[in-house]
This record gives sequence, C-alpha cells and structure tokens, in this order.
Amino acid sequence: MAAEQYTESLTLKEMKCVIGKNSFGYVFPQGDVSCVHKIDQLLKEAGGKPKECELEDYSRKGKGKAKPEFIITFYDDIILEKAKDIILEPQNYIELIKGNKLKKAYSLDEIRNTAIDMHNFLREIKVTEAHKPIFIAGILIALNDDDFAKSYSMLTSYKAVMQNIQNAIENVLENSEIKSNRISYIKQVFATLLDNTKFAEIPLGHSKSITWYIEQLEMKIKPMMDYADSTLDALGVFYHEFIKYSGGDGSGLGIVLTPQHLTEFMCDLAGVNKNSRVLDLCCGSGSFLVTAMSKMFQNANPNEIESIRKDRLYGVEFDDGLYTLAIANMIIRKDGKSNIYKGDCFNPNITDELKSKNINIGLINPPYSQKDVTELEFVEHLLSILTVGGTGVVVVPTSCAIGTKFKDIRERLMKKHTLKAVFSMPDDIFYPTGTNVCVMVWTAHSPHDSAQETYFGYCKNDGFVKRKKLGRIDALEKWEAIEKEWLKLYRNRDVANGLSARHCIKYDDEWLCEAYMQTDYTKLSQDDFQQTINDFLAYQIKQGSTSLDCQYKKNSKKFTLKTEHWKEYKLIDYFDFMKGKRLTKADMIPGNINFLGAISENNGVREKIDTNDFWQPNCITVNYNGSVGEAFYQQEPFWASDDVNVLYAKNFWKLNKYIAMFLVTVIKANKYRFGYGRKWTMDKMKDTIINLPSQTDGTPDFIYMENYIKSLNYSDRI
Repeated sequence: MAAEQYTESLTLKEMKCVIGKNSFGYVFPQGDVSCVHKIDQLLKEAGGKPKECELEDYSRKGKGKAKPEFIITFYDDIILEKAKDIILEPQNYIELIKGNKLKKAYSLDEIRNTAIDMHNFLREIKVTEAHKPIFIAGILIALNDDDFAKSYSMLTSYKAVMQNIQNAIENVLENSEIKSNRISYIKQVFATLLDNTKFAEIPLGHSKSITWYIEQLEMKIKPMMDYADSTLDALGVFYHEFIKYSGGDGSGLGIVLTPQHLTEFMCDLAGVNKNSRVLDLCCGSGSFLVTAMSKMFQNANPNEIESIRKDRLYGVEFDDGLYTLAIANMIIRKDGKSNIYKGDCFNPNITDELKSKNINIGLINPPYSQKDVTELEFVEHLLSILTVGGTGVVVVPTSCAIGTKFKDIRERLMKKHTLKAVFSMPDDIFYPTGTNVCVMVWTAHSPHDSAQETYFGYCKNDGFVKRKKLGRIDALEKWEAIEKEWLKLYRNRDVANGLSARHCIKYDDEWLCEAYMQTDYTKLSQDDFQQTINDFLAYQIKQGSTSLDCQYKKNSKKFTLKTEHWKEYKLIDYFDFMKGKRLTKADMIPGNINFLGAISENNGVREKIDTNDFWQPNCITVNYNGSVGEAFYQQEPFWASDDVNVLYAKNFWKLNKYIAMFLVTVIKANKYRFGYGRKWTMDKMKDTIINLPSQTDGTPDFIYMENYIKSLNYSDRI
C-alpha cells in the first residue's frame, strides 16, 4: 500500500499537478467523477476489478465501478464532453477543439424540440411562468462569462451551480452597464430556484438537471444566436415556442412574436444602414433590434461595427421577462452597452434620455388592445422622439387605418407628421393569432400635406404557406422575390393594379390600399365564370330546383373576354341597394323560404324558414360581413340577414340569370379588398367601381355578357 501511495505522489509531482482544480483542467482521484455524469457512466460500463483470469482475457469484468488512480479532464475537453450527445455540423467539432464559439444554422425543428422538452421539465418542478423567461435568459447571459462556460460542468453541487450562475450574470451585466437593481432582480430569480427541492434533487449531469439546461442552451440555442451577421431572432423564436405550451399561443402572457420576414421588410422600408440610430419602444425579445443590427453591419468597418453595437441601438421594455430576454439577445451579439431601458416607454425620464440620442429610425409592433393606451398613441410617442425627418415604421391593427376609430389621435398625428406609405399585410401573418395588420411608414416632425399622394401597397401574398407544426413558412422560397417587388414598387411609387395605389388622404379618410387600388381584371379567366355557373348549378341540384333539362340551344360560337377593353361603371348607377334584416335563431320557424347568411357556399342559403316577409327574387346578394364579398344570384324568394346587401337592377335595364352569372363573377373579383377588419359596407359597395364589357355608346354590353355565359358549359342547364 505504501508503494502504491508513493507511486501516486510521484506521479502528481512529475506531472506538476494537484488533486482538484489546476490551470489546465481538473484532476479526480480514484475515479471520483460522480459530478460528471457521462464519465461516471463510462466507468460503470468498464466495471470494477475482474475475478482472476488469464492476462489475455479481459472479457470478465467486475460488477462495480472502475476506479483508475486519476482521471484528468481538460477545460477544452469538457466542452467536447458536452457535445457527446448532441450532433453538430462537422466544422463545429473543429471549432470546439480550437476553443472557438459554435455557430449553428437556424433550425426551427431543433428550437421547437428543445423548447418543448424544457417547458415540460420545468413544469414538472413547478417553476412559475414569470420565472421561466428569466431562467432561460439568465443562463444565456451567464454563458457569456468565459470562466463559467468552462467550469460549470465540473461543479459538484446544485447550490454551487446556481451560485456560479448568479456570479456570472453579475460579471456580464456589470460589464454591460446594466443598472444594479436589474442585476439584482435577475439574480433573485435564481436565488428563488435555489430553494426548489425538486430541482436540487436531480443529480448534476443527468437529464433535467440544472447542468442539462445549461448544456442544451449552450450547444443548441446560443450557437444560433452567435451569428453576428444573422437577422434571425433565434432567442425570440425559441421563447415563443417555449411559452406556447403554457396554454395558448403566448398572447395571454403578452408575447406576440413579430415574424422574422416582417422585421426584415420593415427595416428595409426604413432604409436601415450603418449610419442609422434605431429605437424600438416596445422591444420584446429584441427582434427589430437584432434585425436592424445585422443590416447596419453590412458595409461597415470594424470601428463602425463597434459604434453600432454600443451607441446606435435602443430599446424599451416594460415586462421583466421580456426585458431580460432582450438584453440577453443583445449581449450575446456583443452589444457591450445594451441600451435597453426597463420601464414604461411613456416615462418622461426615459423619453428625455432617448430624445438626447439623435435617433432617426423607429421600429415598433406596439401592444394591441390596451385599456389605457391605443396603438396609434405608441406611434405618436415614437415619432415625437425621432429627429426631424426621421422615419417611423410601425405594424398596427388594420382598425387603425380604416378611419372609423381613433379620429382624434389620427388628426394629431397628421398635424405633426407625414404618412408616407401604408402596406396591407397578409391576413394570417401573425398566425396562429388572428389579428389583421398593416405597416405604416411615417416621416417625423413634417406635417402631412393632404395635397400630396400617399403610397399604398397591397401586400397580402408574401408567398408563405402553412405547414403542420411549423406554422407559416417560406416553403416554396418565394419571399425574396416578392419582397424585392414590393420594395421596388414603393421606392419608385409605381401604381400596379392589384398591388399598389397612390391617393391624397386626410386624417378622416381610409388609410388602406383596398380603398383606392384598381382591381386587376386581366386576371379574370373563363375558369372564373365557369366556376360561378358550376356552383349555381350544384346549388340547384341540391335544392331540387332544376330538372337538368336544356333551357336553350347552346351557341357554339366562342367568345373572348378582352378585359383590357372593359370600361369602369359604378354599382350605384345600375343597382338599387337594400340592406338585409336581422332575424335571431329564436325567432326562426322552419319552412320553405331561403334564409341567406354571410356564408361562402350553397348560394348563401343557410337554412329554410317560414315567413311572409320575404324578398322578391331576380337580384344579386353580396355579403358585407362574415365571408365578405361573396356574391350570389337569387331566383327564388328569400330572407336576407343583416350581414347581406341586396342589389336590384334599376328600371332602365333588365337582369336575368345569365347576366347575373357574369356580374356575380366580376363583383367577387373585388372581394380581396374586404375582410374581417374591413367590411364591405353599404356606402362602400355603392361607391364600388367595376369593369365591364361596353357598347360603342359607353353603356355596359349586357347582350355580350349574356351570350358569353351561354357559351360556357352547363349554362344551358341552370
């Protein structure tokens, strides 16, 4: 035994190391590495001393745990150990050996799977919703402390890990000039978690342990954030996925993630470049600031990049958890100063501080449906902070642009600032939430001139598609080309039917492209008219109101649409309008009269009722609510609900079902202008202009319309 001890001492002496911590790494005696779960497992697999056997036979292992005299770990090798159970890109293994930072390609699947696992595990140990974002962000901040990143996996107790996290957070945030009270708040969350007995009982290195969370964030999420030239807010996406499993999509917790391609589009509209000074008053996890930073780095030299990081990006966030996420996001991207203010953006002290920074670009997605402050008041406040001529680009609910609400604030805005452009965005861009939004571009401190045209973009098709478990994604890779076209039209102020318009507006007008854009009737094809006939015939067959006998001898002559030669006609000049009447379910009695609701199928017939107060047939009905813009021809008595407008032909011309099939198709071509956020009200419908074939005297060519429909399949059966 003495000889063995002498040998051990000699070995340590010659190796110039001691038991425990050394400059190069850590020396464990007698295989005592229970704190490093993966090494511990390997020793158990190796087994203890075997029973007597031939020297050449090593297959008979003991059932205990192998205990070599010393196990030496190197700090860099500890990093490699962390990667043992995580598959990395090949280049990242080389980066690990060199001691460089990892960079990972963005992967929504990996983000989602990591978020699900972490959420489920934290729920098991009863971590509160308020503490979850700070827990995640705090670890990511701590990992920016090199000493902590190298040593956390060698710590021997839960308490030691939690205390080291707090120390690392303090080191990083003090260097980032974050106020001491914010550092204390973040540290306090980890102090609270220190008392979580369920968490403390999970052995270090095991799945669900504190070191597992650190390792997962270090090896999977942080490398996606470490792309300094990336516009992606990987942390924001991670947290969005993370909180979805707390019940709903996160909106209940105040989390609505601005889609990545929308932040890029808005930065491009604002003209963000290396000379910009950018502010987000409601910065959330920092999506706009991350995107802006990336774009500002383009064509910037190292000195300019350092200036951008320290002095050109500003944010304000009220929520504790989101504030912590935001500063984590910026610190990880080496924003040494992290100019993100914790508090109310309307606070006079914060406002005065921001006004002194000469900020020329503002980007916000303000909180929606607040009780005390409207979305446009956030816009007004943002513009008041920007320099003269500064640009504010904001995404707000469509209701802010329709003109029926917020008239006082709209008037105040235009007295001081210019509304340069408004873009109608896809209805489901915030999927799975259902808010319809538009993007506004404002020029600060320049009163709006209603004699100058504002540009309007109809940006409803961004090329994104819905995919199960992935949400809306650019699966067909159309977005780059689509954004390029949108920006080209905007910068040239070009008017393109179906895509853009220009119009002079005042504060009480509509601020949406749908109100001023011309419908592109060249997109109408024979298939559209044929579909109207097919739908009407299907309805008749279902109702048993047709024998399918031929109504006339079909003309074999072929007709062409020639939409480019059509003339404009206002609906009010050819139709008398009537509004449907409300009828509650309780007041309905089953019968034989069609009841029309705001639906998109079955010719608008929702059910049959018994009533003597019905409408006369031979008219067109158009939904102004619900399935807005759907139009149908009615050839039987009916009751129209108050979500439906009824159009009867004026007495100087006569409507029939063939002309109606043509008109219904043309009217429906305008339904893209309307939706849940913008109703096709009676007044709007009366003013609607449609294009139709015309005669030499300039009047609509109803004979041509009838003959065109009669040339199509099944028209002789309706």
